Amino acid sequence: MIAQLTGLPVHAGNALSTLLLALTALAGTGMVLAAMVRLRCAPTVYVLSLLLSIPATLLALMLPAVWWTNLTAPAQGVLLVPLLVLPLTLPLRTLPANWTATALELGASLPKRLTLLWWPLLKKPALTSLVLAFAFGILK
Repeated sequence: MIAQLTGLPVHAGNALSTLLLALTALAGTGMVLAAMVRLRCAPTVYVLSLLLSIPATLLALMLPAVWWTNLTAPAQGVLLVPLLVLPLTLPLRTLPANWTATALELGASLPKRLTLLWWPLLKKPALTSLVLAFAFGILK
């Protein structure tokens, strides 16, 4: 559908649609992750993502068969957010609540906290979510 609207060859439209799906899914995942870190609600988000990941993923895979418009790829990306959030909630669920406060008291700036605390903690789950987003973008 995107190829027809943009006048691009079919394979370029599919690549654009895949990229749009992945970017939408990763943006939604980033927003949920930021809210989860800020509100310290990782256990609740973990349960919700566990409950929603299978039905939302199946709906995302079946969506092009029943509804195909310009908004199908972004809708699929939004439906994949629970699946992509699930690996990120596992390390945050067990994280002590005072880690960020301790880093702040020790004088760690935001870049230092990101590189020394959050990146090592979330590196593997973030890469897992990235691979899942592009894999489902290709499967669509």
